[in-house]
Order: sequence, then structure tokens, then C-alpha cells
Amino acid sequence: MKDLYKTENSLDPVLVLEFEIDSDIDSVYNAWTEIDTFQKWFCPTGFSIARAEMNPVNGGFFRIHMKSPEGEIYPTKGEYILLEKPNRIVYKDSWDDDRENNEPVTTEITFTVVNAKTLIKLFSSFSSAEQKENILNSGVVDGWKMFLNNLNELLK
Repeated sequence: MKDLYKTENSLDPVLVLEFEIDSDIDSVYNAWTEIDTFQKWFCPTGFSIARAEMNPVNGGFFRIHMKSPEGEIYPTKGEYILLEKPNRIVYKDSWDDDRENNEPVTTEITFTVVNAKTLIKLFSSFSSAEQKENILNSGVVDGWKMFLNNLNELLK
């Protein structure tokens, strides 16, 4: 694997998780970069996508606003740093509002073929130990597992 992407001031990347998808690497990569497919899986169970925009090119942007069953909006925005089809996506994202402590997190996703499946590895880099602790304690790993289970079901 190539060296992990690191931002100048970030802590060492943390492996958030590994997940096998029962589909070919091109379909998995495309599910991350084609907005119609992305909206079908990138959302907690019971939530919907209230707003979705995506320009998946190096330097491009995305905006995803998830809506809870109670109507609460969870807005995120980000910038694509590096897209290497079909093996790697690097982006930074943050909340899409004016809340405090909204430093971007840099995430790298790698895709590799393993036994006719696609292995996804997610790494995140944080700007501080406090940010790392807050995000990892917020349930982000369980959220990612839910999203990736959705993706696996969609692509089967």
C-alpha cells in the first residue's frame, strides 16, 4: 500500500475499521463517487438524505445532510483531496454549519481486492488528541459499520 496521506499538522492516522464488501472493486468505488448510488447507503438506518451534492474530482467538494426520523438535520461538507480510481479516496470533512470545535477530519479510504471481494480500510487523521477522543467516542465506528453494511446489502 502507498504511504497514508497525512496532513501537515495531523496526528498519525488511526485505523477506524476494515470491512469486506461482497462486490467487485469498481462497483464499490463507484458507490462512493456516484451520487445516486451514494445516497442509497450513506445514511443511518431510519434516516434519509435531505441534501446531497458531489463533485468527485481532486479538489472537488461534497455536501451531505442527513435527516433523522424526527426531522433533525445532520449537515456535513467536505473536500476531495485525492481520488485514485479504483483504489483510494482521501477527503477532509466537517460539519456544514457554524458550531464550535469544527476542525476538519482527514479520512483516507483504500479499496483492495481480496478473494473476489473488496476490502475497505478507513483511516482518519485528527488535528488534536481532544478531537480524536471526541470523534471516536461519538460512535463513529458504529456509524461506519452501519453505513458499510448498507453498502454491502445494496451491492450484493
